[in-house]
Amino acid sequence: MFSMSMPGMAGAEQGLSHMQQVIYWVPKSSVSGNATWSPQILPGPFHTETPQMEMPTVGPTVGPTVSAVAAQDAQRSEVLLQTPVEASCTLVTPCSTEAPDDDLASAPRMSSSAARRLRRKRALERSRGVHEHGHVRQDGAVERSERSSCDLTIDELRVELRRNTARGMQRLRGQVWRLSRDAAGCRLVQEALELGGREAVDLAHELQGHVLEAVTCPHANYVVQKVVSHLSVAASSFVVRELQGNAVRVAKHRFACRIFCRLLEFSGTSATSQLVDELLETGENLCTHSFAHHVIQSILEHGEERHKHLIAKMLTSELWTHATHKNSSYLIEKALCYCSQQDQEVLVGKLGHPEALLDLALNQYGSFVA
Repeated sequence: MFSMSMPGMAGAEQGLSHMQQVIYWVPKSSVSGNATWSPQILPGPFHTETPQMEMPTVGPTVGPTVSAVAAQDAQRSEVLLQTPVEASCTLVTPCSTEAPDDDLASAPRMSSSAARRLRRKRALERSRGVHEHGHVRQDGAVERSERSSCDLTIDELRVELRRNTARGMQRLRGQVWRLSRDAAGCRLVQEALELGGREAVDLAHELQGHVLEAVTCPHANYVVQKVVSHLSVAASSFVVRELQGNAVRVAKHRFACRIFCRLLEFSGTSATSQLVDELLETGENLCTHSFAHHVIQSILEHGEERHKHLIAKMLTSELWTHATHKNSSYLIEKALCYCSQQDQEVLVGKLGHPEALLDLALNQYGSFVA
């Protein structure tokens, strides 16, 4: 208990008579049963005049001794503690029963900018800890553990495939699409497709309905290439069917353009011819495109004569531009090798005279055409 007393000539009793209020600590019980202490101000039992501070005089003390004053204070405190708290009493500083957060405890000492940074940091941590569907994100160690267990499973499947092909193929059933999108799993599926047979055809058919997504995937596109290059035309025909209507998109994609080239190399069917017609009939000049020019080059090497003629006309329309471009200059070289005799003579007639050859020879890319 803390009490205020006014020292003076009249002693402790005179000092207590001038007290207006007594401040003491009253235990406050929380829900958990732990007691905290909050200061309470109770109206004093004496008159309400403003107490006057008296300076102590120099000389011998007149009145009760120090021990007597302490005894009187203790007696007075016991009386006040037994007095019921009135409804008019006010709480000076409310105390919380919960322990303050470490960051918030230091908040009063922070500047406004530091507090903003702290709030942003905590909001970012909360957002990183939750998936978009509300599930808690897995810890990095758990993800690495699951990854290593997945790798172990792939290694086991590879060993089983090499030891017993039929059993290994059976264990791959139902997992082709999932494994094809994985960096290590796509190699396992390719190895199984290279073995051929009816089992490989069944595995390849698990990609049906996913071809357009697979050809644009950085891993699954290799599996589709293996389907086209190692299986029969009839077994891989579903690939061409699912790409129809998306010829330009496939030719311009950095991964999907490879499947277009494999189809021209290994699947010279009417369906593939229709896909080439769709590509060339758009009227878009794809000769200078970074990825589509690979498809045009494959058409010149493996396509039909009518398709080669269309490409030759496309190149002739802007011959000098194509002959000096870093991508289409390759196509001029291929056209001079694979196009018909008539188309070759047209190209040579426009590029073969001495002045044009000199200008081509002085160009970084045209020099190869010259």
